[in-house]
Amino acid sequence: MSASTLTVDLIEQRRAAAKNQECVSFRIHALYGLCSSGIRMPLNEHESIDSGSICVTIDPDADSSSNSGVVNFEKGRLRVKYGAQMVFPGLHELVTTGRYDPSLLHPVRAVATDECTLTEDRSGWHALGCLDFLPGSIWAGAGGG
Repeated sequence: MSASTLTVDLIEQRRAAAKNQECVSFRIHALYGLCSSGIRMPLNEHESIDSGSICVTIDPDADSSSNSGVVNFEKGRLRVKYGAQMVFPGLHELVTTGRYDPSLLHPVRAVATDECTLTEDRSGWHALGCLDFLPGSIWAGAGGG
């Protein structure tokens, strides 16, 4: 019998095994954020723009692996991945100069992945994240330090 063969005894052992009650998975159905001060956004190696206020919302076209997370209360960790769209007036100003393609006015799409540490009282978390811009977005393939 190979190690991958299922038996009635093996199934019963799996059912009887202790379940990890400390992990909870969840879906994200709504997300919004606003950065009123904005940031400097690079266009290429030599040019950048002031973004102006940045509005972030959930991306309704994000793939099924996005917009979900897992909390591990025992380890005090949280991992969340969400698809986001960002819009900001800096792109509008850039396009209206006539130097750039109007398609830049489409929302910038990205996938954010946050690795978080829960606070001791579990009322919040500290996040370290990674933002990957999707193909077709102005910053797709961008790297940073």
